[in-house]
Amino acid sequence: MPLLRPADPSGDILPVLSVQSLSSGAEAVARHVLYRLRLLRGEWWEYPDRGNQILRMLQAGRLTAADAQTLSSYFTSYILETEGVFALDEVETTVEGRAFRFSCRLITAEGPASLSISLNDLL
Repeated sequence: MPLLRPADPSGDILPVLSVQSLSSGAEAVARHVLYRLRLLRGEWWEYPDRGNQILRMLQAGRLTAADAQTLSSYFTSYILETEGVFALDEVETTVEGRAFRFSCRLITAEGPASLSISLNDLL
């Protein structure tokens, strides 16, 4: 995985002020996963077929605890398509009201990295 530029909490790329501000290794892979998860299908005009389909899945109905397994399976398979991710470990999902949280440990060639994201972070 190449070096990744720094970004603010909303994902906007920041200027590189020093080489130490670049992400590398497992941290870069985890950040790449977050970038991929935040890209919804149809948002990128150049490649409208890229991005996750979570919004389309949620348009079909209201989020319930019964949907947790389906969403977890989708997130897992989508994350595994990311370059540099070999496996996921310690996958946990929770649904509280309309809030869905997914967390896991990414297994990469550079080592493990933690990932935790809420559905609200994506939409």
